[in-house]
Amino acid sequence: MAVINDDRNHTGDATLLRKVNESAILEQIHREGPVTRSHLARSLRLSLPTITRIANELLSEGLIIESSTAGSSGGRRPGLLEYNFRSNLIIGVYVGHRMVAALADLDGKIIERRSEPSRSGEAGLQQLIDLIRDLQRQAGVMGLSVRGVGVGAPSIVSFPEGVVAWAPGLGWRNLPVKRRLEEALGLEVFVENEVNLLALGESWRGAGRGIHRLVCVSVGTGIGAGLILDGQLYRGGRGAAGEIGYIVPNERYLGRQVNRFGTLESLADRNALITRGCERMQAGESSVLNVACASDPSRLTAEMVLDAARSGDPLASSVLSEVIDYLSIAIANLVCIVDPERIILSGDLASYAEMFTQPIRERIAGLVPAMPEIVASELGMDAAVLGAIAIAMRETSGALAVQPLRA
Repeated sequence: MAVINDDRNHTGDATLLRKVNESAILEQIHREGPVTRSHLARSLRLSLPTITRIANELLSEGLIIESSTAGSSGGRRPGLLEYNFRSNLIIGVYVGHRMVAALADLDGKIIERRSEPSRSGEAGLQQLIDLIRDLQRQAGVMGLSVRGVGVGAPSIVSFPEGVVAWAPGLGWRNLPVKRRLEEALGLEVFVENEVNLLALGESWRGAGRGIHRLVCVSVGTGIGAGLILDGQLYRGGRGAAGEIGYIVPNERYLGRQVNRFGTLESLADRNALITRGCERMQAGESSVLNVACASDPSRLTAEMVLDAARSGDPLASSVLSEVIDYLSIAIANLVCIVDPERIILSGDLASYAEMFTQPIRERIAGLVPAMPEIVASELGMDAAVLGAIAIAMRETSGALAVQPLRA
């Protein structure tokens, strides 16, 4: 970030110039701290009086703290300045088949966590409000305020308006989630597609660290992709970038109307594992799943199928292979269009991601012009929560925030 030596005379907005320098100092402290005032002056090419004045302002605002002292060749020992990650807190929420909410500091360290099955419709929205209020009260008990709230929803989301277009599992259609939450909570709220937040979270703290062209593919109730292109989140013209669940797998689907879920989602998400498993058992095929379901296929879950496949059950392994075929089609198409350095498999089935990575590599390696790394998530669904925290941190930062990501 450029800095301006404000000991000189300037034309223009003096307040803006001061904010630029404050931001540069705060970011330097965050990146390198603890540091001395003289180190900041040398690094940023600002005068020591300027550094001292701005540092004193940041100290009084609680954005930085002065810690133990550095060595000195004589005279008064210089204090060390550190970023105060507990100056205020952030709430991040992932809304899927479960609501997972977390209270975190400005370094992304999770302090408190809540998780419960999601309800739908207005009851689901009230549940979301209650979870956030609970964490807001917890922050108050700690004597700290909440700076902002990030929410990830399984839908195309208009950003920054925060309107959820259609989340079938939640029964939310054209719901102004941002406005409703801000009216109820009195906090700044930022709503984003949950797969975009998975990508942001992995980019910040997970398997995408240091990767500038990254795709995070979420497999769960639905399929989606979050795109980090040249270090920035790419949303597309109408917030629909990465909606790979709508990829058309072959010509048989042309001309059909898609209502609830995309064409590919019906073939390659968690529900596809259940549907295919049920069909095979009802057709009379034997499997350990018959025992697990007590001969009632309606009790089958995606996790049951995956656990059975992991143990070598032929029916479950065949079902998984069919689902991986369709998922591989989506990933091959993504690779050809985006040319990412790395693809991360994530979503609410992230704990099984290692069962998908190698088979997908084998299926697409000879089909794509440039093969990316394909890896499992390091964070699981915490990635979406951390992405929500990151985007709320960034959007509430003003001129003074440390930017964890460019979103």
